[in-house]
Amino acid sequence: MKYGYIIGVCSVVLASLVVGCGDRPITVREACNSDPTMCSDLNQDNWCNAERRQLILTRYSHKMNPSAESKYYLLKDLQNYSQCIELASAIEHKKLKEKQSHRIEAYINSLRNIEKRAQETRQSEHPLLLYWHWANRNNQAALKRLLALEGAPIMQTSELQFALATYYAKENTDKMLAYLYRALRLYQPGQRFNVEIPESLATYYLNQGAVDKAYVWSLVAVNFKSKVLDVEQLDDIFTQPDERKKQLRDIADRLTDRITEGRFNLRPDWSVPTN
Repeated sequence: MKYGYIIGVCSVVLASLVVGCGDRPITVREACNSDPTMCSDLNQDNWCNAERRQLILTRYSHKMNPSAESKYYLLKDLQNYSQCIELASAIEHKKLKEKQSHRIEAYINSLRNIEKRAQETRQSEHPLLLYWHWANRNNQAALKRLLALEGAPIMQTSELQFALATYYAKENTDKMLAYLYRALRLYQPGQRFNVEIPESLATYYLNQGAVDKAYVWSLVAVNFKSKVLDVEQLDDIFTQPDERKKQLRDIADRLTDRITEGRFNLRPDWSVPTN
C-alpha cells in the first residue's frame, strides 16, 4: 500500500472536512477563488506548499463550519505554516529579491494571525483550546482546567488523549504511554491523524533501549508522512539484521493498516483490552 500518497490525501481532505462540487474535495484554487482573503496573506511561490495548502483548506473548513475544534486546528496549522515560512524567509533569492520579501511578509502575517486567534480563544473552556494555550502560551490556568476534565467524556478523542500524554511525559511515563496507545485506539477513519503519536512512541522506546519497537513506531510515523523521520535516516540509526528489519517493516505496515482503518486495539504491552 502506498501510505505516503493515501495518508497525504486523507490528512488534507478528511481532516479539513471540505467538499466542492458534487461532494468532491474542494481544491486550493477553488477555496482561494471563493474567498481571496484566505490566501492573499500567504506566500505565492513554491516554498511551504504542504503547510500552505493545509492552512488554506483549514481556513475554508472553519469558515464553512466554525467551531472550537476548527479554531484549534486553525491555530495549529497557522503555527506549522509560520515555522516553515520563517525558515524560508531567511533563504535569500539571488535573482528575485521580491520573492524573499514576500516570504518575510507572509511570516509576519502568520505571527499576527496566530496572535489574533490566540486572543480570540484565550477564555475558551474547550479542552482542545485549553491544551493549545497551555502548550503554546504556558497558561497554567488552562492546564488546570484541562486536567480537571481528564476523565470526562469530552476527552475521549484521539487528539485529547495525546494532549494528556504530552502532560504526563514528564510526570508519569506509564500514564503517558497508556494515553498514547489510547489515542491510537480512539482514532477513526476520517479524523485528522496526529503523526506526533507514533513519533512520540518511537522516541520513548528508543530512550528505553527497546530498539525493535522504536523501529516499528518510527516506520509507522514515516507511513503517516512524518516530517522529522525518513527511511534513510532510520537505516542509519537502527542496525538490526536485514531479515529482522523486514519482519519489523511487516509489523509496522500491519499497524498502519489497523490505525488507518480504525481497528487498532493494542495496549502498551501489546495485549488486547477486554473492555
